[in-house]
Amino acid sequence: MLIITSAFAVVFTLWYLHFGSLTENSGALSVTGIEHPVYFTIWGVLTFAGIYGNLMFAYKKLLPKLHFKYIFFALSAIGMSLTLSCDFDYSIYIQYVLHCFGSLLFSVSTGTCVFLLFFLNYKRNKMFSVFTIIIGFILIADLILLLIFKETALIESVPVLFALIILPVLNFTSMFKDKEYASR
Repeated sequence: MLIITSAFAVVFTLWYLHFGSLTENSGALSVTGIEHPVYFTIWGVLTFAGIYGNLMFAYKKLLPKLHFKYIFFALSAIGMSLTLSCDFDYSIYIQYVLHCFGSLLFSVSTGTCVFLLFFLNYKRNKMFSVFTIIIGFILIADLILLLIFKETALIESVPVLFALIILPVLNFTSMFKDKEYASR
């Protein structure tokens, strides 16, 4: 079910992006959500379910004794709830601020939770090491681009799409499995 949810979230995200410009502020996911609030809500729910369903599965499998994941889950759920329930409309200032705060809370909580999953498994094998670096690079580059260009659909969607793809790969393929060597 997690693979289907993630795959559907990826396809829906790519489809949702066609409503706005990928590289302009007017095409940001929240801006597009003003004209298409139902699609924006579907996108948010699918994204949250796909990422956190896979994160919880991965943490349970790889780091079962670490319980901080629940804090990130709760913060992210609050963030996504605020993002989806509050209008991205500057004329309704309090809702605008809550929407932006929710979006930031979701992004930071989720990005940190994904990064920590890989970082805490860094020494497990080479794939975790490589993807810890890739995820760190994506998060830092995304933050820098966000500060320079503000919100655009491309800047917002790259880390989301990456998480929606890499987490099911981690959970349901042998790509991150420890290599077992036969004794000679």
